[in-house]
Amino acid sequence: METLDLPERFDELSEDRKAFLLKWIANNLIPIKSFNPKHTSYGLKQWIEGDYFTNGEFKGAMLKSGYKVQNTSALNWVFNVSEKSPIILKSKSKLK
Repeated sequence: METLDLPERFDELSEDRKAFLLKWIANNLIPIKSFNPKHTSYGLKQWIEGDYFTNGEFKGAMLKSGYKVQNTSALNWVFNVSEKSPIILKSKSKLK
């Protein structure tokens, strides 16, 4: 796995970028009990407007936010994210 994909990359972010990413997750994603294979770490991070984060930084932030991972050996992680999450609903409304 590339170093950019390691969740430990989150710990290397500045405090401001950590706070921004954690707040974005809190405001845009909703946890559920089961895993949602429709959205991976790579895809979810693409919806963050105005900033760029690596796959690893995003995966680390999701762990810090309390999300569960289906398979940590996968490159792009599947989390327990609801289809009713604000960012997912927003993206679906743009497709209509």
